[in-house]
Amino acid sequence: MANAKPDLSTRYLGLELRNPIVVASSGLTQTAEKVSACAAAGAGAVVLKSLFEEQITAQVGALVDASEAHYWHAEAAEYIQSYGRQNAVSEYLALIREAKAATDIPVIASVHCVSAEQWTTFARQIEQAGADALELNVFVMPSDRRRSARETEQVYFDILARVREQVSLPVALKIGFFFSNLSQMIYRLGQSGASGLVLFNRFFQPDIDIDKFELLPAPYLSTPEESHLPLRWIALMSGEVTCDLAATTGIHDGAAVVKQLLAGAQVVQVASTLYKHGLERIGAMRDELAAWMERYDFARLDDFRGRLSQRSAEDPAAYERVQFMKLSVGIE
Repeated sequence: MANAKPDLSTRYLGLELRNPIVVASSGLTQTAEKVSACAAAGAGAVVLKSLFEEQITAQVGALVDASEAHYWHAEAAEYIQSYGRQNAVSEYLALIREAKAATDIPVIASVHCVSAEQWTTFARQIEQAGADALELNVFVMPSDRRRSARETEQVYFDILARVREQVSLPVALKIGFFFSNLSQMIYRLGQSGASGLVLFNRFFQPDIDIDKFELLPAPYLSTPEESHLPLRWIALMSGEVTCDLAATTGIHDGAAVVKQLLAGAQVVQVASTLYKHGLERIGAMRDELAAWMERYDFARLDDFRGRLSQRSAEDPAAYERVQFMKLSVGIE
């Protein structure tokens, strides 16, 4: 490689990124000033803080009635109250325009959604405001025993189809792992018009204060150990789907970035590590990635991306049950 520095650039959702480190939808991307700071710190792209479907529908009618309340995202009600209903849509479109003017890296809009209803026409406004892509953060809580697994899963396809009717933007789906057959769900979504899939969302979890008899939020920042779940499924599905795969949750340092790329991820999304260590963590992760590539003489990301996916690995069973059996036998 002589003395040339490794090329960290990549393509995600058809967009050119200077590196594969994307700042995930969070408070870190809720203003144009914060987006600009992320870009200055070295981010390859940003996903804007999400707008909730309920905020969008609040401007064209009443929020969902009580009979549908159990389909809401866990944080939606509180978030709507604190953010404000009436100006949410116009402020979000302004954020897209301001963020695009403030930086030259791709700006991806984000919507938390639970249905394929009237809100989907808002996607056209997102495109008109100048967003480079749209990430749909979809989670329908599978808590209603009256709703079959097939009915719950169909919502994801309905949302994707309705949004694709509205825009020519690349559309990614950020999903959880609460499916009866996760591999089939990932495959089908990848064949249904999604430009990318983000694996996996880290949703609000409850805790209980046993002295005050109150519900509390569990810790909301991820830990490095949580990266193993997306690592497994990125590795299993890389090469099985035609869309891009983005890894998120638990990615806290450059080594974790390398692992996800080796498994087959196109990019990684990060947030918790930036809350813990500051935006300078982006540059540190980028430099760690570059140093690792220099150590093993890789000139570009595609030289090693997917090298340890199940399809390419010398030991494909490493991602299957046999490894669990080996580990269990070894623990005394």
